[in-house]
Amino acid sequence: MNYKKQLPAKPSLKGFTLIEVMVVIVLIGLMASVVQFNFNGNEPEKLLEKESQRFAAIFNMAAEYSMLNNVELGLVVDSEKNTYQFLGFDGEKWVPASGNKLLEPYALPEEMEAILALDDLPLDEPPLINSLRENEESDLTFSGSELDEEKKLLPQVYILSGGDLTPFTLRFKFIDTYDAYIATSYLVSGLYTTPLTIEGPISDE
Repeated sequence: MNYKKQLPAKPSLKGFTLIEVMVVIVLIGLMASVVQFNFNGNEPEKLLEKESQRFAAIFNMAAEYSMLNNVELGLVVDSEKNTYQFLGFDGEKWVPASGNKLLEPYALPEEMEAILALDDLPLDEPPLINSLRENEESDLTFSGSELDEEKKLLPQVYILSGGDLTPFTLRFKFIDTYDAYIATSYLVSGLYTTPLTIEGPISDE
């Protein structure tokens, strides 16, 4: 009687999904960007360039995350606190993005400021923006752990899961009272989609 030698079954190998691979690529690209602008330079223009590059890299990452995970994100620039942060829409309200420190509130150096300007939206806004605006008109509010009063957080710039975003420009410049003040700025722009563009140094005179 012939007996066939049975070979041990090969273990099943589970590969990475396309989304997992793309997320890793995005993170590697962001890390590379961070390394590039972590240079040693104290020249005022270099400091402005560093902050504009940081913002653009993180915003581009947030847009990729929004598309890959089918979630709506928003940007809030607080001129009083001199910070910017990202929000996420949970289906009912906008909440601070958590789980990634890069998306949490970031304070600019005290000698700098970021000035947000919003361009006119196209006549036909994406239906999703209209839907999000309807939710904003409700009386939903929530408070932060360090706030005495309830504050409703609303995005100034929308980052939609379909790849669209609100046109905007964010100008990085020094405050007038800065000892080493120079009339120079860097301009980060988004025109309906990513990647963002960076212009500078631009003379403000």
